[in-house]
Amino acid sequence: MSNNIKIICCDSTDKYKNEYKKYFNNYDILDLKYSDLLKNNDNQIKEENPLFKEYIIFSYLYNNAGLLLYGDFEFIKSIKAFFENDFFIGFKDYSDLACNIIWVKEKNNATIKRVLELIRQEKYSNITDLFSEIIEKDLHNNYNYVLKFDNNSYIYPYDFFYPVDYERIGKGFTDNIKTIYYDPNQKLTSKQKYKINTLRKIGPTACEYFFEITRRVKNNVGYKKYITVQKIKSRFSVKKDAGIEETFEALDKYLERKNNGENIEYLIIHNPRWLGVTSATKELFTNLLPMQEVFLNSNVDKIVDMIIKIDAKQVIFSAFNYGWDKIARKLKERNKDIKLKSFWHGSHSQVIEEINWGTNLMVINLHKEHIIDVMGTCKESLVNFYKSQGYKTAFIKNTVRLNDDVKDAISKVKKQDDGKLKFGLYSASTDWRKNTFNQVMAASYFDNAQLEVVPLRYELKKLAYYNDLEIVGSDSHLKREDLLLRMAQRDVVLYVTFSECAPMLPIESLEAGTICIMGHNHHYFKDSKLHDYLVVEREDDVISICEKIENALKNKDEIFRLYKEWKKQNDEESKLSVEEFLKM
Repeated sequence: MSNNIKIICCDSTDKYKNEYKKYFNNYDILDLKYSDLLKNNDNQIKEENPLFKEYIIFSYLYNNAGLLLYGDFEFIKSIKAFFENDFFIGFKDYSDLACNIIWVKEKNNATIKRVLELIRQEKYSNITDLFSEIIEKDLHNNYNYVLKFDNNSYIYPYDFFYPVDYERIGKGFTDNIKTIYYDPNQKLTSKQKYKINTLRKIGPTACEYFFEITRRVKNNVGYKKYITVQKIKSRFSVKKDAGIEETFEALDKYLERKNNGENIEYLIIHNPRWLGVTSATKELFTNLLPMQEVFLNSNVDKIVDMIIKIDAKQVIFSAFNYGWDKIARKLKERNKDIKLKSFWHGSHSQVIEEINWGTNLMVINLHKEHIIDVMGTCKESLVNFYKSQGYKTAFIKNTVRLNDDVKDAISKVKKQDDGKLKFGLYSASTDWRKNTFNQVMAASYFDNAQLEVVPLRYELKKLAYYNDLEIVGSDSHLKREDLLLRMAQRDVVLYVTFSECAPMLPIESLEAGTICIMGHNHHYFKDSKLHDYLVVEREDDVISICEKIENALKNKDEIFRLYKEWKKQNDEESKLSVEEFLKM
């Protein structure tokens, strides 16, 4: 490697200038300020241009080439191998590129020339959209991948150069880390300082393992603490109930509608923090009432008073939370004719989970006391079981109905044709129910496969590494719209779980145009050949999963033809099941 490469440190503090001199001791180091870059401005754009500063940076690199370090960077691993690239830039978070570290190998670089041309056209307000135009790909949905374009130019994920979690989005240190960028406008928290110091001492691989173990211990302790706190709260009054303002605001709107002459036939209560439950509830019902735990008796009384004034004919509890039993009892006391119903999204396998099983027992006891009139569930076998026990139950069929904006976004997604077989594994917790490890092993069976996992845990990375499987992903969960777009870019989504009720994710995947291989734990595709194509009978048999994947890929067109027919019928049956449930 030639030692005449320029390292351009711009507006860096003295501490990091000295570090650059040590780290790049065989290279030419230029100490510049932004005002020095301005001197090279070709005066072809105005300062009002939203990308004026970026234009100045790229213009300098076009004329001089080199590695630009704008601000303060600490180097954790060598990036000298990256100097073989013609050009590189990196993401700073999930959806935004940053211009703090840019490499250009030669002057008059074609990519830089195109960047300058597009900025002069004043078509873009941010650099991410501009590069999306250059590589003809929506970069807002590709932050997890190393993207190669123009033969030898690269865009790197944020964990290469910008791993500090200023944005509070769940960033973590990975083996990809090369640098740490210190944002002058953000102050490091004590937790961030501790993580960085740990990284320096033990390195990224050991650091990742250490924090994974720490997270698991914290989660176990936190779970037990949560149980204890809830039990205490259920016995003693607390100062404030979380999210209660949102509940009262929603009730005020329903009361306003009532006062304007509208009949509110029903309300359905859900906890907005339970994303899966909320998503399933929104697909089937209107008149949603967000409500978290309610411990204060004064809040219970106010909620009941407002529901009575709204004169809803029935109230449905979608799942069940602490304090909702008090609301149910008082509603029945105040109005013996009001219908109270439940909609449970779980299954009997959750007996091992104290919170979920405890709230289900609440519903069962309320039904026995004739407080809850009807128990609804989206698991067909549970309906049959509870009917045999003499309970009044209803089967509510889940479905997925995407709005036009989401459908339009999905239709614009193009699967990247790079020769890789791309799997997706989402909601990938490492507890027994999700069967995650067997699915990672199944993906590793295929040559040239890539598996995206969300959330991506250390144990899964380690398993993939030992089985020579490329694995990508992020440590935090995705919003539903983002998840649908991620699934649309995969060839196969895996959801071969041990225990489910009526999972939304398989239908969401198919709605996104991607095959989903799933476990045999729900009623979907009963009496349809889709069951043979998509449902794994033995979830713990890795070869069974692999064989199902191979067969599904061969019959993709047939699967989506059958799915279209099934979905139409399921939507009709779902609508009818909700109508019948509301009539009970």
